[in-house]
This record gives sequence, C-alpha cells and structure tokens, in this order.
Amino acid sequence: MSNSYARKWPAFIGIVLLSFGCYLDYTVVNIALPTIQRELQADLTQLQWVMNIYFLALCILATIMGQCGDLYGRRRMFFLGVLIFAVASLLAGFASNMHWLILGRLLQGVGAAIVFPLGPSLLPEAFPENERSKAIAWFGSLGGVSLALGPVLGGLIVSHYGWRWIFFINIPIIVLGFLFCIGSVKESTTFSDKLKLDYKGMLALAVTMGGIVMSLLHSASAGWANAITLSYLLIGILAGVVLFKVEKNTENPVIDFNDFKNLMFYSGSVLIFLSGVLSAVVLFFDPLFLQIIRGESVQLSGLMLFTIPATVLCVAIFVSWLIHKIGVVNTLILGLPCGIIACVLHAVFSETISLIYVIIAFIGLGVMWAIGNTASIIAAQMAVSPERKSVATGTIVTLFNIGGSIGLAVAIAIYHAGATRALKQQIGSLGADSIEKIKQFISSPADLLQGHISFVLHAVFNLAFLQGFAAVMWSLSALLFIALLSMLSWRLNTRRS
Repeated sequence: MSNSYARKWPAFIGIVLLSFGCYLDYTVVNIALPTIQRELQADLTQLQWVMNIYFLALCILATIMGQCGDLYGRRRMFFLGVLIFAVASLLAGFASNMHWLILGRLLQGVGAAIVFPLGPSLLPEAFPENERSKAIAWFGSLGGVSLALGPVLGGLIVSHYGWRWIFFINIPIIVLGFLFCIGSVKESTTFSDKLKLDYKGMLALAVTMGGIVMSLLHSASAGWANAITLSYLLIGILAGVVLFKVEKNTENPVIDFNDFKNLMFYSGSVLIFLSGVLSAVVLFFDPLFLQIIRGESVQLSGLMLFTIPATVLCVAIFVSWLIHKIGVVNTLILGLPCGIIACVLHAVFSETISLIYVIIAFIGLGVMWAIGNTASIIAAQMAVSPERKSVATGTIVTLFNIGGSIGLAVAIAIYHAGATRALKQQIGSLGADSIEKIKQFISSPADLLQGHISFVLHAVFNLAFLQGFAAVMWSLSALLFIALLSMLSWRLNTRRS
C-alpha cells in the first residue's frame, strides 16, 4: 500500500463520524416535537419551522457550498461546516425558547449543507483509485442508515435523557471524528486561479430553491390554491428561468445544465430524485399502515421498518462490485425495477396481508435506496471534471431532498383524492356526522392513534385509506416505469451510435 493511502481508514471513519450528526438530525427531531412543545410552550407554526428550516437551508445551500469547497478547499470547508453544525447543536440544546431553537436548527442546516456535498468529495483523496467507488458506496449506505435510524434513536434519547440530548449527543461524536480526521484527511482543491465563484448563479439558485421549497412547505397547511403558496411557486419558477439563462454564459456555473446531457449524470440524477420521492412517501405512509390498518404495536412497526436501513447497509456493500461488473449506468438502471417492485407490492397492501410480504416490499425499497444513495454520487463525480465534483455531489444531495418534498406533497394530494373517492362510495350507509369524522381522519390519519372510533367507521376508514394509498403507489409505479424506459432508450441509442 502506498504511504499516501496508509491512513485511509482513519479518514473514512472520521468523515463518517463528522457527517453522522447531520444525517441523524435530518429526521431525529420529529419524534421530540411533542416534548419540545410542552417544555417551550410552542405553537404549531413554530414546531413546523423547527422541522422545516433545516430542510430549507439544506436545499438552498448544498450545491452552492459544493462549489465553494471546489474552489477554496474541500477539507477547509468541510471542517467549517462541522464547526457550524457543532455550535448550532449547542445553541439548539441550550435553547430557552423557540426562537433560539429555530435559530439553532437554521445554523444546523447551514452546516449540513456544507458537510453533505463535501464529505463524499473528500473520500476519493484518501483511497487508491480501485477502492474509491467502494468507499463512497459504504459512506452513502451509512448515511442512508443514519437517516432511517433518526426516529428510532430519537425515541430512545428523548424517553431516557430528554429532548436536548438529541442535539448534545452530536458533540462527542464530532470531537471523536476530528481526532480521526486530523492528520488523515488531506486538503483537496482545484488549484485554479481562472475559476471564480458564480455569484449570479448562486443567487438565482438560492431564490429558485427557496421559492420552490417555501411553496411546498406552505401548501402543506394552506393548500395549492392559496395566493401565498402560488406566489412562492411563481418566484421559484421565474428565478429558475433566470438561472437557466445565466448559467449558459458562465465559465464556471454552479449548475451546468450540460451535465444532464451526459447519460451517467442524468441516470444518477433521475434515480436519486426518485429515491427521494419513494423514501419520503413510504416512510410517511407505512407507519400509518402498520399501526392503524394492521393494528401493530409501535415497537413491531419500528422493527419492521428497520428492514429498510438494514437492506441499504447490506446492499451498498456490493454496489462497488456491481459497478465493476456491469458499469455505473447499468447499476443505476437496476435500481428502478427494484423500486417498481416495491411500489407494486405496496399498491396491493391489505388488512390481512402477510407481514413477510410487507417485509419483501421494504427490501425492494431498501435496494433502490442503497443504489440511489451510492451509485448516484459515484456517477455524478465521474461524469464531471475533477474541479467540479463537490458541486456535482451538492446537486445530487439537493435532488434527493427536493424529490422527497415534492413527491410527498403530490402523494398526499393523490391519497386524498383516492380516499375521498372511496368514501363517496360508502356515503349511502353513513350519517353526516360519521362522514365528517372519517373525512377528518383521512386528512390526518395519525389522529386515529390517539382516538377511537367504532368498528364500522374504522372499517370504512381502512377501505378509504387503502384505496388512497394504492392510488399513490400505482402512480409512483408508472413514474418509475417511465423513468426506466427513458434511461433504457438513451442507453440503447448510445450503444447504436
């Protein structure tokens, strides 16, 4: 082994540890919200911002911070992001009111927006060329596991130590990560005086992502017909048009739209976007299905859902081998049939479906997620020039997050339409009060976990929920199939030419 790669494993462990908290805090906070609400006397709007402001900062800044790392040093920027995240975690943990907590979450999002694209960009520098895809694959799998473990670990931490420790726990992990990284992670930059930051593109991208994300967040409470929701969306669309025009004439664009003309980059982008869609939808609906429709306990539901991150971890180990055997593009294409199978299996879920069948559906999702979280990053870094690999990784991170947000918003709308249609078929046998009660539960299924309704009404709700859920999953199946056809068609045309 060359001396330059002698400390590859300390570098890998350090980067994983320094990234762990950013992945974990993406999902860990949700489970603590009821406790936070009681202790800090928070209203619903403030609680929503505790969840959403992290996501908002991440979507706006991830690609931008990737370009900053490419130009000014990936190691330097990575450590800066971790430092910001550490300070933000302390600020959130010691917060005496909701304003300080929201500020802490905002700064956590800023730190995560630096860490997410730069962590995978530093790994190739620590490993020899024949092991780089393997290192990124393992890193991606551990990131996926961290996201999925968030609610589980959050529940344990909150129940035993209190909500503040979901933030404090980041500090010893970060300190340990720095000890591994110091001396093992080398600086990586483009060393080019000709390339400059694309300030115009950054501003246009920030407004584009901000407008789109804010429209999605506002639509959750106010609906898509709301004037403010539409205003945010219009701002995002107009800024996107400006972004497209600006980037065509920029020497070092923060978003190079020509990248999407590359089959490898396009395939990785499509797969990671759809992985974000499917993971957000399934992780929202599946706990409701298990606990409300099947009546399973919280513990058993959590154990079954753990199948997804367990599959991600197991499959990701073989992704680099798969890439070596069949190539990056073919590996990416393979992820879509796995997602289609998972969607079709979900679409026919019923009250009496075997738990083994449910687990098989979860495994299909885990396989797609494993390939998406790992091969997409590898594809993005291989498809662009070395001086742009961090900004390309930032684009992949952004696509995953935006996919989840857009996908869940559209899925909920489809679910409502399907569930309402099923309810209308039962109106003749129900009274007005019963119909209104079921409509309320259709809009907020989680309320059934705290309330009780009669056996008859529960049966009607179950039917409505399952039909709405089936409509969502059949729609996702069709979307994944269209994406698969586009990638296969492009692949075949490339071979012919």
